[in-house]
Amino acid sequence: MSGHGSAPILLATELGNGQGHLAPIGTVAAHLAGRGQRCLLATHQPEMAESLGLYRYAAILPAPVGTAGIQSVPVQASYVSLLHNCGWHGTVALAGRLRAWCSLLQLSGARALLVDHAPTALLAARVLGLPAAALGTGFCLPPLQSPFPAYPTVSAREQRLRDNESHVLMVANAALAALGAEPLPNLQSLFAGVELGLKTYAELDHYGIARDAQYLGLPDFSSGLAVEWGAVREPRLFAYLRAGDGLEALLAALHATPAQVAVRLADVPRSVVARYERPGMRILESNIWLRQALETCDAFVTSGSHGAVAEALLAGKPCLIQHFHTEQRLMARRVAAFGAGLGLAAGQPESFRPALQQLLEDTSLHQAAQQFAARYAGVDRKQILPRWVEGWMEKLAA
Repeated sequence: MSGHGSAPILLATELGNGQGHLAPIGTVAAHLAGRGQRCLLATHQPEMAESLGLYRYAAILPAPVGTAGIQSVPVQASYVSLLHNCGWHGTVALAGRLRAWCSLLQLSGARALLVDHAPTALLAARVLGLPAAALGTGFCLPPLQSPFPAYPTVSAREQRLRDNESHVLMVANAALAALGAEPLPNLQSLFAGVELGLKTYAELDHYGIARDAQYLGLPDFSSGLAVEWGAVREPRLFAYLRAGDGLEALLAALHATPAQVAVRLADVPRSVVARYERPGMRILESNIWLRQALETCDAFVTSGSHGAVAEALLAGKPCLIQHFHTEQRLMARRVAAFGAGLGLAAGQPESFRPALQQLLEDTSLHQAAQQFAARYAGVDRKQILPRWVEGWMEKLAA
């Protein structure tokens, strides 16, 4: 066991919204703190870290961040496009963030790095020769093929993928040269020697490609207030939605259903949409205990968060996934592929009511979701991340 005086491990998030990246990092921080390992947490979401109480386990630091600005490509073809849009588009932009991450790692005295969706931090660890580990879904940890495969919803020729990769590799190596560091032989080597933890299931891997890596499954880090449904046993719909095109049309469709409806809006004040409430339909502002809400409802409506979809399927509940961007479309596609849910394009409001009716009445959707739940029943999800991080710590000590 490491003592409190030992060099810290730096935990880091750099990209993404919501709790999907910070909640697992928080679980790791709590476990490491319990075993006497000092941790620091660099994040682009200090407010979320505060709301989750992660300061109890690690000192909170700001993560070096930047934006691609007008360099952002409108259609992401592969993981390389994601890198491009997140600051790997130009030498100065990347070198500045890379240097800042290197400085953070050096000044903190970190002996290792553990990230959830922080590719520039991983590159900094490579520059400094620090051991690293990375948690993520299939979207954040792509298959290590050359070139990186196209997202399944995107039609892209291999030559285009190679050209994109060549450009971003050139930018990365120019940034590395600015720091006097060795170049990358290819972008896949960003993950070389990194301990990878896929916190998903094969059925929910965004790419749908067989991998050698082990799927850990979804850790249990759900917390919050329980949803009270009342005594009347009508069909129960739980919805977890975000702001975006089609939100009000979807709320109107939910309002028109005969079901009991509980809606958690992550980033929209209740006052803005309170007119959609009715007897049997409530809009909730408090943080909801997602696992309880999904275990006690009949079906789930969501904006496509991987963690929320996985939680619903583990509870045996089919999903209606309203998708706005690539990651959500991929998740909707995967769930539809094994028959446990439906995709809902935000720009097609005329389809919302029929889709909700199908979600409630189509028994095949419910059966497929229940089969998914049965495949992964009996797993102690609270131990998924502690076991994984303990395995990594043993390798660090070797």
